[in-house]
Amino acid sequence: MMAHLKPLFLAALLLLSSAAASVQANPRMLVADLSRDEVAINTNFNGTDLLLFGAVKDHPGSEDIDIIVAVSGPTQQIASRRKDRVSGIWINTEAVVWKNAPTYYHVFTSRPMAEIVSDAARDRFDIGHDYLPLSYISDTLDKETVQSVWRPALSRNMTESGLWATHENSVEILRDALFRATVRLPANILPGDYQVRVLQLENGQMVAEEITAITVAKRGLGAAIYRFAHDYSAFYGIFAIIFAIASGWLAAVAFRRK
Repeated sequence: MMAHLKPLFLAALLLLSSAAASVQANPRMLVADLSRDEVAINTNFNGTDLLLFGAVKDHPGSEDIDIIVAVSGPTQQIASRRKDRVSGIWINTEAVVWKNAPTYYHVFTSRPMAEIVSDAARDRFDIGHDYLPLSYISDTLDKETVQSVWRPALSRNMTESGLWATHENSVEILRDALFRATVRLPANILPGDYQVRVLQLENGQMVAEEITAITVAKRGLGAAIYRFAHDYSAFYGIFAIIFAIASGWLAAVAFRRK
């Protein structure tokens, strides 16, 4: 797929080179874009790669430029639960509901994160999943326990599922003012609007920010089933039960005849 994007990227380099040259008077100028602004999810969707490219103010050397790209997906409530064994049975005993957790959050950097920005600046600029301003609901747990125990568990679970990640040294800077990165969207992403934040930093300080967006939408038969399941959930549930019973009955009949 990336081979097909090379002509697009070369054309983008020419356009962005002109843009960078024309805005040298503005030291905070930053422009960025994606190879596509919409991703279609169909029945055979296995993930896709997007090319992010951009330009910053002309610099004497690429070592003076630091770029961080943060791609975040639609937020939703995510429940974290802990099971304990009570009277020989494993049951949920405690839970935390994260009210605004992004369902996808990947960060791409031009250098190791620790060399670009301090932890205090990451907290101030909301860079990285450990510094997301998450809110939560819990009736039994205090704030310190939630932040020290439950939040790392959320990050671990989302990272293991491939939905949260940090990719250091993944932003390539070209010609001292142009940059590019490959953004991977896995097969288990949810439809919705995705925000792309591109940050330019110098000496650990953010000097420019560009925000763009992409739309992920279901298409084809999968989209029709998805809309029916959400718009007519009761009918969908009844149909699923009838279909399961009918499938079991047909299987029983087929094996009985053999």
